[in-house]
Amino acid sequence: MDVLFLAHRAPYPPDKGDRLRAWRHLQRLAALGPVDLVAQADSEADAAAARPGLSSVCREVHVFVRRRPAALFSVGAALLAGGSLTLGWHRDGRVDAALDGLCARRDYGLLWSFSSGTAAWSGRCRARSRIMDLCDLDALKWEALGASTRGARGLVYRTEAARLLPVELALAAGADLTLVITPGERDDLLARGGRPRRVEVLTNGVPWQALSGLPAPSAAGPVLGFLGQMDYPPNVEAATFLAREVLPRVAAAVPGARLLIMGRAPAAEVRALAGGAVEVTGALDSVAAGLGRCAVFLSPLRSGRGLPNKILEALAAGRATVISPFCARALSGTPGRDYLVADGAQAMAESAVALLRDPRACDALGAAGAAWVRSAHDWDDVLGRLERLARETAHA
Repeated sequence: MDVLFLAHRAPYPPDKGDRLRAWRHLQRLAALGPVDLVAQADSEADAAAARPGLSSVCREVHVFVRRRPAALFSVGAALLAGGSLTLGWHRDGRVDAALDGLCARRDYGLLWSFSSGTAAWSGRCRARSRIMDLCDLDALKWEALGASTRGARGLVYRTEAARLLPVELALAAGADLTLVITPGERDDLLARGGRPRRVEVLTNGVPWQALSGLPAPSAAGPVLGFLGQMDYPPNVEAATFLAREVLPRVAAAVPGARLLIMGRAPAAEVRALAGGAVEVTGALDSVAAGLGRCAVFLSPLRSGRGLPNKILEALAAGRATVISPFCARALSGTPGRDYLVADGAQAMAESAVALLRDPRACDALGAAGAAWVRSAHDWDDVLGRLERLARETAHA
């Protein structure tokens, strides 16, 4: 069975959430038959890094570097004409031509589309069956950002939320199978008027083998950690909250307590937090080594979409983990056994202090979280289910 795979961003290297998910899916879909890939990249450097890796699993790889002036013009036209800015950003005549050529030469048994950004292209593709991996609803991400952002930027976010939601609902209705990453995303899809022919929750896996074997969390000393893409607004908000609201409370009870803010591309607001008991590392050469420096991992996120992969990585690394109720909605583990849930700065600080003062409890929580991740988020199990769903859909 020939497979056509569309991705709004070239899924290699698999070094962040969306690329990691798409890359793992792409690898497994190659078991069904030859895969042709069409995607965009933000720069020539990104495209040059992606093409060799993608060629290792794909028959044909078509990665187009976005022409920013043309994309910005298309976004402006969409804004004025009442269209989705996301679709305008991804519209590209070269992509259209590549897809026309592929569909003229191939008889595709399966079209796999990753993310609503591919809506700009998927309508011109021919295939006997279609799977739409929405992952999470981007429209609701823009809606949340619009609610928390003032001025013209907030207005743009809210406008895009209203325009993109019907696009995502149409993608779900037109696919033979729609995938989302959490039960919450499924519930939101249905609550917002989605009428998918079939919808399934397909979680992410975690490469827990690469994150296991670290020293027990208590061996790290009184070190708190946070990890993420550090120019993403919800992560910027979380890091600022930890540095200004949580760390001082912890340090008052546990002398020497420190905070590590880890992750690539720290925004100016995050870089400004560095100093004293706060370290901003930037990109990590090794996620495992970075997490190994922490005793307690904290995630106070209050907004965002989908599944917080960095929490899963922290749990897989055996770190004692404390998360917000917002994060807990996306996880299927048992609070109090696999991780702690704390609402607000005082509660999060109290949970961290209790763990730092009790090394045995800290290590036990870390071990329980690691065991849960291995059972619930093993990539082999996740991808085995993906292959079964793809074969069922293609042969229905």
